[in-house]
Amino acid sequence: MKKKTLVSAVLAATIMGTASVTMAAENMFSDVPLDHWAYDAVNKLAEDGIIDGYGDTNFGGDKPITRYEMAQLVEKAMQNQENARSVDKAAIEKLQKEFDSELKGEVQSLRKDVDDLKGRMGWYGDARMRYFANKDQKGNNGKDSSGETSQFEKRLRLGFWANPAENLTVDGRLKYEDKSWQRSKWTNGHQNFNPWDNSYDNQNSLRLDKLSLNWEHAGTKASVGRIEVKLGEGLIWWENQVDGAYVKHQFGPKVTAMLGAGDISAEGWHNSNINAQFGEIAVQTSPVTKIAVSNMRTITDVQEYNKHKDGFTDATTGKWVDTSWYAWEPSEYKLNQYSLSVNTQIAPKWNVIAEAVTNNVGTVANANKHGVWTRVTYGKMDWKTAKDWQLYGEYFALGNTSVDSSKWGHRLNIAGGDGFGGNGARGFGFNLDYMIANNTCLGLNYYKLKPYDENKAGFSKYDDIATVALSYMF
Repeated sequence: MKKKTLVSAVLAATIMGTASVTMAAENMFSDVPLDHWAYDAVNKLAEDGIIDGYGDTNFGGDKPITRYEMAQLVEKAMQNQENARSVDKAAIEKLQKEFDSELKGEVQSLRKDVDDLKGRMGWYGDARMRYFANKDQKGNNGKDSSGETSQFEKRLRLGFWANPAENLTVDGRLKYEDKSWQRSKWTNGHQNFNPWDNSYDNQNSLRLDKLSLNWEHAGTKASVGRIEVKLGEGLIWWENQVDGAYVKHQFGPKVTAMLGAGDISAEGWHNSNINAQFGEIAVQTSPVTKIAVSNMRTITDVQEYNKHKDGFTDATTGKWVDTSWYAWEPSEYKLNQYSLSVNTQIAPKWNVIAEAVTNNVGTVANANKHGVWTRVTYGKMDWKTAKDWQLYGEYFALGNTSVDSSKWGHRLNIAGGDGFGGNGARGFGFNLDYMIANNTCLGLNYYKLKPYDENKAGFSKYDDIATVALSYMF
């Protein structure tokens, strides 16, 4: 018979002083025969009070024992050898030499198991504090400036990943965000400044940002769950969530195709479910140039919960009686977007992005369905390197239905208009990113914009837009 074998984690806690290790490893040592000289030595040490047993069993000298268990007893004896007689110290030294290699080998094996586990799971995150002036992109010439807001925003995202099996990964992330110190501007010139955190300012908004199960093999990747999707260079959709699935496959060294479907309201900005199909074909035409054709098409008739203001003045009291009512109604929000994008590194520090989009929405009166965006970047930017920096300039010509300017599923630093089906945007902007420390970036940008069609809009420009952001990655 074998005596009960102790788990390797107990050894790790004893030898390494790491009580937090809870991994158990299979015992790798052969049994110590009952007639082995070590039994007599350990019996003698027990009689002299140097050791008093181990684990949940006392050592009696008349039961089989493993080399691992014997080594654990030797470790206890070593800890008490200052109280031992000379003869006992000699026995302890001899026992130590006998079992030293097994102890070291088990510790090294356990350390390897821990290192292997570290290579199969981990966590990551980022945080951002940002002041955003005129986020809703309103006009300032007295005809469309109601509701203009500037606000201070905070966001924290904490993600984790694991590799539970070959070719299989899990990727999840939690996100908390809020806004405060919101400043509203109204058409009559009155300015309302509210320095307090209010419930409608999205305080304590903690949500599951993504959670996907991903399988990759031989150039094919399949992802299901709350997935993160990128299309083209981001004029349609960029790093936003979809509750659904996609499959991507690489055809040779240059061509990649992706097809997926799901609920695009998963990113949290819509008030109803919106099922959509999406896809992309990307071609790496050279080591420094990629061209992509992308599409996103909604397949749900979107509903919005709208308030209808109504009321009357009570003839008896002279007070206003509010009889406003709410109803779910069809929305003009609909996407059937196609984009053509190119991303090319024209020189070591020069990069150019250009993307054109059209949205065959067909439901909005006076729709301007075409849009274009270009970005020219200069500089070198590595988030792991302090003092790296980059500058870029951008130009926009975005029709009022070309991009999602209400829910902001795109990559742009601006909304792209004053609401989907509103007035679109034309103009330019500049951005500076500077790494003030490793993994810490200070970003500044500024935009001057006007409506896509001034005659239809009835005003000539939007208020200037600017942001100051401090972002961290960890």
